[in-house]
Amino acid sequence: MNKKVLNMVYAAVFAAMIFVLTRFVQVPVASGYVHFGDALVYIVASTLGGPWALFAAAVGATLADITAGWLTYAPATFIIKMLIALPFIFVNKKSERILTPLTALLTIPSGVITVLGYFIADCIIDKAYAVVDIPGNVIQAVGSAVIFIVVSVAFDAGKLKKKLFGNNK
Repeated sequence: MNKKVLNMVYAAVFAAMIFVLTRFVQVPVASGYVHFGDALVYIVASTLGGPWALFAAAVGATLADITAGWLTYAPATFIIKMLIALPFIFVNKKSERILTPLTALLTIPSGVITVLGYFIADCIIDKAYAVVDIPGNVIQAVGSAVIFIVVSVAFDAGKLKKKLFGNNK
């Protein structure tokens, strides 16, 4: 199959999964909700990489915001989700494993990007909400790291990265 078409298909599937895990798998917190979509952003960035992962992250999460009634956050989400994917894209495309000591550590800067990104967005959208939203975003970042690690262990045990993306580099 054509590599470009295959990457497009993978990106679309990941965008759909990010949308579902962001929009429909939610845990309510005081300042909104925590979702599992960011963990999948880390996984797509570690497997597919490049602009396709950025597309999947941004589109999947932004569509979740739009359909959940958070339209004012959609532009910020589009940018923030691409930014949280970048550290993973830069370091893990060549590894046969999704979870490495480095990728586990990369959840930290990506989490910081999440918290700071939405703090900045809140300062623009509703300054009174900016500080209130911080604990929820910290919980989101930590939860995403934990889910990423758990899912990556399972994927690595099945050698899914090599099976799905081994011939796609």
